[in-house]
Amino acid sequence: MRDRKEEKRLHSLYTMGILDSNTEERFDRLTRIASKLFQVPVALISLVDRDRQWFKSACGLDIRSTPRTDSFCAVAVENGRPLVVNDTLSEPAFSHNRLVLNEPNIRFYAGYPVHLPDGEIAGTICILDTKPREFTADEFSLLQDLAFIVEDEFRIINQATTDALTGLCNRRSFTLIADEIQRKSLRNNNTFCLIIIDLNDFKLINDTYGHAEGNRALKDFSEILQNTVSENGFIARMGGDEFAVLIPEASETEGETFITQMNESVKKYNLKHTDYRLDFSGGVAVFDKGKLNSVSLMMKQADREMYRKKKSSI
Repeated sequence: MRDRKEEKRLHSLYTMGILDSNTEERFDRLTRIASKLFQVPVALISLVDRDRQWFKSACGLDIRSTPRTDSFCAVAVENGRPLVVNDTLSEPAFSHNRLVLNEPNIRFYAGYPVHLPDGEIAGTICILDTKPREFTADEFSLLQDLAFIVEDEFRIINQATTDALTGLCNRRSFTLIADEIQRKSLRNNNTFCLIIIDLNDFKLINDTYGHAEGNRALKDFSEILQNTVSENGFIARMGGDEFAVLIPEASETEGETFITQMNESVKKYNLKHTDYRLDFSGGVAVFDKGKLNSVSLMMKQADREMYRKKKSSI
C-alpha cells in the first residue's frame, strides 16, 4: 500500500515537470526571505524524488541534490506533516546522519510540506542551522505561510502545463516529462514507450453536433485514456484531437496492448452513446539507444505508424 501511495505521489511530481528545471527567481526570492526572516544560513525548497532530494531553490548551499537516505525532508514527506528537529545530535534518528556529521553540519532543521495542486506532497520548504535552536509557534506559522506561497506558485505552473479542457498534460508539460523519462532511461539502461493517438473523423462530430458536443467527446475520450493507462503512465493532449501517451519501462508489445485495451474501452463507450461513434488510430515507438534515441525521433516514428493505421482503416 505504501509503495502504491508513493508511486502515485511521484507520478504527480513528474507530471508537474519541475524536477531538474532551471532556477527561478520566484522560488529563490522565497528562500532568501526565509534565510533572513529566521536568521539561518540555509533555506531550501526541496523536492523529494525516488532516490534523492533535489533543490528547486537553495539559499546558502551550493549543491542541488543529496541522496534521499540522508534527507530530513523525506521524513516530513513520508509522515505527511511538518518536521522540527531542535538539536540533531540529541535525536537518535538523525544524530548519525551524514549531513549532520559532515558538511553542512546540520544541528537544527525545520521543514513544512508543500503540496502539488492535486494534493500530493512534492517536498518541503525548510530551514537549516549549524547550531541548535528553539522554534517558536510564531516562527512555525511564518514557515507555514511561506509553504502556502510555494503552493500558489505550483498552481500557477500547473495552469501553464495543463490542458484547460481535459485536465491532461499539455504539449509543454509533455516535453518536460518526456525529456526526464529519457534521461532516466539512459541512466538506468532501460526503455520506454511513446504512443501517438489521433481521433478519426473528429471534424465530422464538430460539424454535425457542434463544438460543445465535440468538447464533450474530447473529455470523454480523455477519461477513457486515463482509465486505461497504467499507474506510471503519462497522458498529454498535444492539441486538437491528438494525444500522446508515455509509458516508462515498457516494450512495443506493452504499447500495442495499451492500444488493444483502448479499442475495447472505446467499443464499450460507443455501445452507450449512439449519436456518434468515437474511433481512433494509434502508433507506437520504443526508445532505442541505437536508432530511436531521442523523443523527437520517437514522435516521428509513432506519428508515421499512426497515419499508416489510419489509412489502412479507411
